[in-house]
Amino acid sequence: MDVVAVESFSGGKSPDFGPLIGHNYEIMLKESVDRFLDECRKGISDVSGFGSVFFRLLQARVDPPIEVIWFYSAVSFRGGNLDGLDPLSRVLMVKDLFQLLTACSASCNGLKSVAVLAPVLFELHQVIVGSSEKKQSLKTEKKLTREIDCLIEGIVGYISICCSKDSDEEDASVSLLPCFTDLIRVWMTDQPEGNRDSREILRLFFPLSSQEIRQELGDGGCMVGNLAGVVIAEAFLLRLSLKFRTGISRAELQNELKSWAVGSVTGFRNCYFFETLVRMLLERTLPVTSILGTEDESFLRRVLYDVVVLVEYSFLNTDSGIHLPAFRMKTLAVARLLVANEAIQGARENGDHAKAISYINAYTRSRLPSELVKCVSGQVGIDEKKSGSDFSTPQTLIKWLLKLDDQGAKVFDHYISKMHMKLRLEISKVENEALLWNPGSDKVEDDLFFYIDSKGEKKGEDEEKAGGDQEMIESMDASLLAAAHTMKFTENDRRRKRKEGRQTEGETRVKFVKYHLHDDSIREKPSPFTDYDSPSSASEVEDPQSDEDVEMEE
Repeated sequence: MDVVAVESFSGGKSPDFGPLIGHNYEIMLKESVDRFLDECRKGISDVSGFGSVFFRLLQARVDPPIEVIWFYSAVSFRGGNLDGLDPLSRVLMVKDLFQLLTACSASCNGLKSVAVLAPVLFELHQVIVGSSEKKQSLKTEKKLTREIDCLIEGIVGYISICCSKDSDEEDASVSLLPCFTDLIRVWMTDQPEGNRDSREILRLFFPLSSQEIRQELGDGGCMVGNLAGVVIAEAFLLRLSLKFRTGISRAELQNELKSWAVGSVTGFRNCYFFETLVRMLLERTLPVTSILGTEDESFLRRVLYDVVVLVEYSFLNTDSGIHLPAFRMKTLAVARLLVANEAIQGARENGDHAKAISYINAYTRSRLPSELVKCVSGQVGIDEKKSGSDFSTPQTLIKWLLKLDDQGAKVFDHYISKMHMKLRLEISKVENEALLWNPGSDKVEDDLFFYIDSKGEKKGEDEEKAGGDQEMIESMDASLLAAAHTMKFTENDRRRKRKEGRQTEGETRVKFVKYHLHDDSIREKPSPFTDYDSPSSASEVEDPQSDEDVEMEE
């Protein structure tokens, strides 16, 4: 079959071509991209011939490839003069681009319809960052903010609709072409090209993704499902970041962010998106620093820990009807486990031990540990009932997985394997803290060690308080004891601690809080999330909940 002869399309008649399949299609697209970029470098502004050819390709297929949709849309979008446009005019052009891409992909499956929106988020991010660097009148700024908010809300709403469409694993596993990175250059013809390599091109085009995720997109073999997950995650983070500009109090902002985020995750019901989000939380910083400052990024990270760890999303269950390959489910489960561990460690470092315990309770009540143990046991050929460990905390399960991985089981994928040393150091740090707290112990429990620092309490307080603490321990829920049983005293232990307390200065006292786990009604109790800035955050422990119990607030 003949390859399409791509002559100079500038102002000329578009050539005739037959149907393109396989390698011929890839060659035609690569040559078109190269010629388009070459003519842009020469300053040739009339690229209508390219648009004519790719419009015919769009019309020739009911389900056109992403590459064709992108090229046609890029040529149409870049056909207008973008130089010198004010931010408001640029937002309106991005809105037109959004409508063009949705129209071109109307006949496609849900995942592809989402994946093609990547250029919209790239352009919108450019407008947001650029507008913050320009001085504008208050009236113009308000109008611009309103237009941006309206557009991102429309994008998120459209994504939710697309995610509700039927898309099977075959749709998600369609691979993008190797010229994917070259095609991205078409969207950047209005910027100084310089000496940009493919890594820099991907960084600019996916500004709200992590370096590792971008690298996977550019290494070849990227699938539609992966790209769709990245697009959803970028839209998700962009909407959350823009909510910081509302000017409301921190407590109100926290509740607004959590309510919207949980409702959106539940609405998307997309495992590719959730895996992308979880993996971003494993990075040192979230990829939102171009919009948010360090303090706001840290605040958003804590919110997302609650969203990811405290809620049990039904679409992640193996019996939810959403079918993914076993390796993807295992990868997602391992990433969720690592994030749960990160959340617990972060809460402990911030002194919010009640929050750490709530993460432990959410983990133990979820299906994550049992499903991950079952998956890994089947992989390495051992009886899950004979694993020999009580995986009551993420840390104990991570230690077991690291041990299996060291024995050659290949439990961790390549992108998680680099975290081995960090995980070992964290576990060693926690165990050392436990030994320092109880130097007479020759054995460190596998469970995560919790303590409440009571520096404000005076030495030699009434003994009734210690007796009250013991009574409180005995009344605590069993799941809380499982998370904190390394702190449980016997009667003899309590007497010994009192005696040691009279001889030792600067002792550490332990304070337990009462926690009831039996009220499942979200309507009849306070918000399931604790306000990080509230003085009461150290005395409240939230119940983990299912997304089926959460109502999205407008």
